Amino acid sequence: MNQNKFTFESENLVVDFISLKFQYLDSPTMMQIANYLFKLGFNSYQESGKLAKPISEPIQVNSKNKFKVVFRREGPFWDGTLLEFAGLSGNLFYTLIKKELIHWTIFSSAVLSRFDLYYSRIQKSDDKISVTDFLESSHRKLKQTNKNVSFEKNHKGLIFTIGSRASDHFSRIYEGKNFLKFEHEMKKGFIQKYYSLVVENRFQEFEKKLLIPFLIYFGKLLPLYHSDIDWLIVKLRPRRNQQIYQLSLKTDYRNSELSTD
Repeated sequence: MNQNKFTFESENLVVDFISLKFQYLDSPTMMQIANYLFKLGFNSYQESGKLAKPISEPIQVNSKNKFKVVFRREGPFWDGTLLEFAGLSGNLFYTLIKKELIHWTIFSSAVLSRFDLYYSRIQKSDDKISVTDFLESSHRKLKQTNKNVSFEKNHKGLIFTIGSRASDHFSRIYEGKNFLKFEHEMKKGFIQKYYSLVVENRFQEFEKKLLIPFLIYFGKLLPLYHSDIDWLIVKLRPRRNQQIYQLSLKTDYRNSELSTD
């Protein structure tokens, strides 16, 4: 791991979701933002945050635009409006941010409310155990000390979740056709304090602040002797003797303030 260039790209992590929150967003300002994002390639939709299966109402749409942004208004436990970029749209939005192509004045009343990263591990022919065995082993380990874990299967494959969706940190490990995806959501107070780094174009510092908690989170919770975690062991090894890693393994992550300096 190159400590001088500790970035999402260097660690093969992918931005998968970005959300900005407006405490108050009137209709004229919403249209201004929608028009601005439309010129950048995003179709815009509006959804209610109070519905389990919300209906998307188009705001500004053209078939030439391949990306999407959703204005989600008022959820059951929060007020205001969320501006959500999911999947490839979130990845593109962050790319535009890093290229300094986003005019932050139009988002001046917003805060960063959620930021998702994931690592995708391709399955290998010489893996010693199956994905099912790895996820079941991880579930058994965490179930002993953490009630907020679940293990289920849907039409896409196995899903193992860690934490509460209402907390600052929530993770999912799920099975793809020939890969395992390790995804981590960072929300609320944790992510909001780093928003200024994004606006000020301090990207290396911002990415380091998110990368270290991402790696330590999974390193603390998962059984590291499984081959499915080989990527994580490689990334943690250069930091093994550093104080940040030693302290965080001894401290409950949920109640600790991780230093990334």
